[in-house]
Amino acid sequence: MRRNRSHYSAVFGAELLIISALVLVVSGPALAQTAAGSFVSVSGQVQIQRAGATIGAASGVGVDVADRIVTGADGHGVIVLNDRSRLELGPASNITLDEFTITGGSTSTRVSLVSGVLRSLVNAASGGAPANYQVHTPNAVASVRGTRFDTAYTENIIRSGYQGCQRYTDISVYQGTVNLAPLATPNAGQDVGAGYESTLPCDKPPTTPGPLGMTGATSLDSATAGAGGGGLFTATSPGSSGAPAPACPPPSACPACTIPVTPPHPPTI
Repeated sequence: MRRNRSHYSAVFGAELLIISALVLVVSGPALAQTAAGSFVSVSGQVQIQRAGATIGAASGVGVDVADRIVTGADGHGVIVLNDRSRLELGPASNITLDEFTITGGSTSTRVSLVSGVLRSLVNAASGGAPANYQVHTPNAVASVRGTRFDTAYTENIIRSGYQGCQRYTDISVYQGTVNLAPLATPNAGQDVGAGYESTLPCDKPPTTPGPLGMTGATSLDSATAGAGGGGLFTATSPGSSGAPAPACPPPSACPACTIPVTPPHPPTI
């Protein structure tokens, strides 16, 4: 009897190990993939890189946390996240959706922009609370204090006025306010309001915000125009950036509102 009991115990233990291994194999990938949204519009070459595989993007195709999304030279794509926020990728762009969680009506989202340009339209959380939304580039962090803005990252290019620098993060703000800060010092940023743009060169502080289309910052519209295409978002009013003109303070504080000016040169860093 003792031998039989030992035999049955050993067999039962082996079966448990096999079942546990099967559960891990089946559930592991499912647990690792968190649905975050889906594509609603795609044109040109747009690909999703997920768990070592490459998937062609198309309208209706889902997007998961940890997905890398890459567009070709003629590629555009619009993603709607589960909180109804929208991400629009311009040509030759590369992003990773690092985080997307909804807890108690509050959304936390983080996107890494490796190259190209990304337009973000961030939906407010339930009850109008501001969402926790950040775009990280290799040298900067753009944190939302508003709703609609472009983030662009370029490297291996020297811009006039930025001696010795070859990495740039640009933001163009259309609604609300966005804080632009060096990646190494995210608490030492510059708030950029609606109708303005700013550039963060290398690891330096961001430039003083200037009117949209006037400082040489890259936006989605300028990037798509250079690729021979048009932006997928409808502009609210005419302009070089496809965005509303900035609201001006009294003339004494805003000479550009009352007299023509030439585009300012970037500051020397």
